Amino acid sequence: MFLICLLLWLLFNGRVTVEILAFGIVISAVIYAVSCRFLGFSFRKDLFYIKKLPAACMLLGVLLSEIVKSNLAVIRAVYSNTPQDSRYEEFDTSLEKTITRVALADCITLTPGTITGRLDGNHYIVHCLNQEMAEGLGLEQRRFTRQLQKLEEREETP
Repeated sequence: MFLICLLLWLLFNGRVTVEILAFGIVISAVIYAVSCRFLGFSFRKDLFYIKKLPAACMLLGVLLSEIVKSNLAVIRAVYSNTPQDSRYEEFDTSLEKTITRVALADCITLTPGTITGRLDGNHYIVHCLNQEMAEGLGLEQRRFTRQLQKLEEREETP
């Protein structure tokens, strides 16, 4: 958090001089100390989140690739003259934490052509634009689940 505050300070100043850097270090240290004291931040939590960063970046990469593939599939569906047979698909997941199950629902909804309609525990109901989206949902869901499980595997927050 200290480094983020310092980088924001330097970014908002637009230039780097010794005085600006020194003042930014002092201001960032004060903000970090207040955050640790009153908001529950700590150096151990910062390290915990830094360790999760590679898995989160991989999830973002999977999400972006699925968004591109889904956009192309939706474009094909829109420009084809065949009627679309939308459908609901149901599946269960092995994700343990509520936050990762909600993240999976959000990832599915962010990909064009699919919308998570309902999430009850580990059970999902997803609306798919057509048969191709419904078939792709299984692979898409497995790719997201694999990355989210990597985020769950890490040790618990301090």
